[in-house]
Amino acid sequence: MRMTAMARVAMIGAVLLIVTLTGWAQEEPAVAPVDIANEGQALEQAAGEANFEQAFVHAQRILGAAGGTIEGRTPDELWYIGLAHQYLMGQAMDAAVAAGLAGERQKTAISIADRVLCPYEDVRVVSHGERINLSDYLVSGQTVIFDFSSQFCPPCMAIAPHLEHLAETRDDIVLVTVDINRPGVQGIDWGSPVAQQFGLRSIPHFKIYGPDGAMQAEGDRAYSMITQWLQAQG
Repeated sequence: MRMTAMARVAMIGAVLLIVTLTGWAQEEPAVAPVDIANEGQALEQAAGEANFEQAFVHAQRILGAAGGTIEGRTPDELWYIGLAHQYLMGQAMDAAVAAGLAGERQKTAISIADRVLCPYEDVRVVSHGERINLSDYLVSGQTVIFDFSSQFCPPCMAIAPHLEHLAETRDDIVLVTVDINRPGVQGIDWGSPVAQQFGLRSIPHFKIYGPDGAMQAEGDRAYSMITQWLQAQG
């Protein structure tokens, strides 16, 4: 059947209307797929430099590329996918605390965020009177000194700068200062949950854990080891 002139005009008008409303279809430029291994290496580098904002960006890209499945992935890809989940979890926990998370959830969130976002700090202060799990602060391959201390203890305050210098100048030593005082308590807080947990009767009190995670020394023996390290520094 032949199309009349009026019908042709109507058809051309409809086509022009569609083009006007939608535009000519253009091919989208090809986007290279995300390479999980490359993004993972960039994540590790950013995290090692404490550039967590960039680390979170790489973590999001990795999980976006993974698409919710781990089937058929290489061991390295699985490692980076797990690492990405870990860093975004740390970010979420940190944000929850900043948003006002309270009570036991706050303590748990802080612990999780610390383990993810600052596991290799040379000097850390933890507890503030609350019970703690020392294993949460062990660092594989590092010697960890736990210094049970209080700001109201003159000997504690006297040795603290030397311990911090030791941890900052020795690549193999991490210092974790356990503040036994609860906020607002004046004087040494012998009744705090963490002081009761470890049966503290005098401070500073030291526990030293080796690179394998096993306790090497406590009390006087630990103090003797620390004294030798300090003397060796001159």
